[in-house]
Amino acid sequence: MPKIVDHEAQRTKFAEAAMRLIARNGIEGVTMRAVAAEAGQSYGSLFHYFESKDDLLMHAVRHLTSLQTARVNEYTSQYSGLKALEHLLCDDAIVNVSSRDSWTVWLTFQYKVALDTSFADVHAEMIGGWLERIRSLLADATEAGEISADLDVESEAMAIWAYSSGVGQLGLLH
Repeated sequence: MPKIVDHEAQRTKFAEAAMRLIARNGIEGVTMRAVAAEAGQSYGSLFHYFESKDDLLMHAVRHLTSLQTARVNEYTSQYSGLKALEHLLCDDAIVNVSSRDSWTVWLTFQYKVALDTSFADVHAEMIGGWLERIRSLLADATEAGEISADLDVESEAMAIWAYSSGVGQLGLLH
């Protein structure tokens, strides 16, 4: 009987292995062989799921973002307005080894964004999603009377995103 393989679980296993390697050794320490070994899988099996290290990094960042989105969705189902925004910003802060590792992976991705348009396109899509989430939470806060209706939501959303991004980057440095 043929073995049934959960392909998405395999992709996730490789992505998480790559994220651990990036957090430990930086992008320089990530080879396809090292990722396969870290995942406890064969080198050849990795190429059934990813064509290149860039493809793997792109998937790893999408996985990382999906984990954060799930956390944000959980507390935005419980809170709204400024309280939900506070939770979103706290989720972006470096508070433990796991969040530090996530920021290391994210900044590795940022490096690729600066050099490669396919990474830049994915980055723009991801940031667009976060900006939309922040705008929505600010709109909820406006409706609840938590902030002034005169607030320029677009400018504030961009400022909040830039602040959050900066806090994460500073967290890695200090």
